[in-house]
Amino acid sequence: MLQLQGVCAGYGASRVLHELTLDLRESETLVVMGRNGVGKTTLVETIMGLTQHHAGRILLRGKPVERLQAHERNRAGIAWVPQEREVFPSLTVEENLLVVARGGEWTLERVYGLFPRLRERRSNYGDQLSGGEQQMLALGRALMTNPQVLLLDEPVEGLAPLVVQEMLAAIDRMRGSGRMSILLVEQKYEQALAHSERCVVIDHGAVVHEGASRDMLADEALVERLLGLSH
Repeated sequence: MLQLQGVCAGYGASRVLHELTLDLRESETLVVMGRNGVGKTTLVETIMGLTQHHAGRILLRGKPVERLQAHERNRAGIAWVPQEREVFPSLTVEENLLVVARGGEWTLERVYGLFPRLRERRSNYGDQLSGGEQQMLALGRALMTNPQVLLLDEPVEGLAPLVVQEMLAAIDRMRGSGRMSILLVEQKYEQALAHSERCVVIDHGAVVHEGASRDMLADEALVERLLGLSH
């Protein structure tokens, strides 16, 4: 579905990603992990077209997209939910969803089915929502573009435990339907590995580990070596 081949990218002349290569398969959830500052968010922003691209190829279903602008990549089938959520504060929940809507299996009713709280709050403005509700809205808005690839940058960061569980359940429901592929950046490694098929670990802007999520979850020594964490 999505391939990065020897990608070098960063901000201005500064390179953060160094010949990074990875594959995201159709209908899978791939979690990207690593210590702070190793390039995880830069990876997502590079796929979306928001960094300086220096070298390498980014292929969506075999077609190069590295020269496309961010809005063109979105039209091609890549959607992004940033850490900052960035919902439109002066639009209602329903307007936030409809303003980006494209035809496909993800409709307004389906998003409301995934997040019933958004239906309840559909007349509220974006700046009248809690942090958890804004995260639901940001995810629902991305789904309304009916993407082939969904990029999630730490979607449960800073959320209350009950909202975290609701978000993870929503991700599982998305995983179980359709052909959409999900690239998930997440610091909470146990939760991320439990809700994905494969994982990659980034260090110094390059992939240093790739494998099945269940295998890494079961290997405490590997987690300690790669992430500096333990169960």
